[in-house]
Amino acid sequence: MIKPGDLVMLADEGWVAPGALTALKYFQRLRTEYGGKPMIVLEVNDKPRPQYTHKDKIAGLDKNVVVMVEGKKQVFTSSLLRVVDETG
Repeated sequence: MIKPGDLVMLADEGWVAPGALTALKYFQRLRTEYGGKPMIVLEVNDKPRPQYTHKDKIAGLDKNVVVMVEGKKQVFTSSLLRVVDETG
């Protein structure tokens, strides 16, 4: 569970991009701009739930995470991030 104050990075090592060209470009741009860069979590917010979805929550798609990276605020879906293990 990601919470404010956590150090996070893109969880891009296991990404499988959908086949659409737009999705491939999006994931590649994220890797190029933010891959390998540490980010500090500022806020974690629930996403508003559309009326037409299932009652069950889909893992990782229910939170927006606001981070600070290279002096700028950026918003990511929680499924795109992983908490950095600071213990060793």
